[in-house]
Amino acid sequence: MLRAYALLLIVIVIAAACSGVAPATPTGPSPAPAASPAPAGPPTVTITAAGLSPLEISIAVGQRVTFVNNDARAHDLVGGPEPSVPECPEVTAAGFLVPGQRAETGVFTAPGTCRYHDHAMMGVPAFEGRIIIR
Repeated sequence: MLRAYALLLIVIVIAAACSGVAPATPTGPSPAPAASPAPAGPPTVTITAAGLSPLEISIAVGQRVTFVNNDARAHDLVGGPEPSVPECPEVTAAGFLVPGQRAETGVFTAPGTCRYHDHAMMGVPAFEGRIIIR
């Protein structure tokens, strides 16, 4: 009789295993999906009363640069080290920025170095920058 019960128990275990129903297992809360990084905007140069930050920025061909005026006064961005040496019309496209305003340059289409300055602060090194296009 004991042998019959053992045989019956084996048949039940095998039938349960073949039924395809997995035993319930306790699970905790699902892990949150990994957050995707926010899309990166154009590199940014901030203007304050102390000057430009950063003074030098590297970008790829095809990118723009955003200028943000966090100063209490207006700033006038001009491409080139001084008015008699015009270069980088991409920077000049950002142009005149009133306090709190932001503007983007044109698209930089060729590798090189673009020097620029704040025309209202001519000759002040803290207001002269470079964009390196790679």
